[in-house]
Amino acid sequence: MMESHSPAPADSPGGTGSEPGAIHVSEDAVRRLAEAVARLANDPEYFLEALTDMLRAMKPISLDKLSDNEVRFLIESGAFSADEWAETSAAVDRGSLQLSTTEAWLLALFATMSVEDVTGFLGWDESDVTDAVADGRLYAIEISGRLRFPAWQFDVGSPSKLLLGLTQIIGLITPRWHWQSAAGFMATPQRDLVARGRKTPIQWLRDGGDVDDVREIVEASDWS
Repeated sequence: MMESHSPAPADSPGGTGSEPGAIHVSEDAVRRLAEAVARLANDPEYFLEALTDMLRAMKPISLDKLSDNEVRFLIESGAFSADEWAETSAAVDRGSLQLSTTEAWLLALFATMSVEDVTGFLGWDESDVTDAVADGRLYAIEISGRLRFPAWQFDVGSPSKLLLGLTQIIGLITPRWHWQSAAGFMATPQRDLVARGRKTPIQWLRDGGDVDDVREIVEASDWS
């Protein structure tokens, strides 16, 4: 259960108390978050724990750190009009950048599978799965103390149910990219993977394309 916090008293602009670090979130907001998580997630406790860990690792962002001279330069240079700057600053202070980052992270998390999902899909024992991770035959990341498996590496149409060339792909992306960047690359059409139109690396490999073609793109890429 989440700890709830009472609404801030009307005569206290600071919120629930004057002590440093007081949390100012209404009980209704906490309840609606808990309801949303319970509706969306198969494992709401884990989902909430992972989301909390991600948010706690995020740094606050504010444009107040810019000096008046810096703001004046941005406006006079034509980068922003005065109205655009005011709107952008207000949006940042409301948390728009953190919200977009959280949205991207949630989409990436939903595109992963648990150990239980993977054992069921592959028909393997859990020890087989963890051994494959250790050997570089399966791609896994740890989120809030649990292994998660990006879904792009699985192919229901393959006899092994794994993407063709997966071991080579894992060896290429692991030292180079964060798991979210890797997922983005695998799902993005590449100009050098063309067969009746541009294909994503996933499509290319599922259709029997040469893994070396993907390797060349990775090695020459500035994707991040």
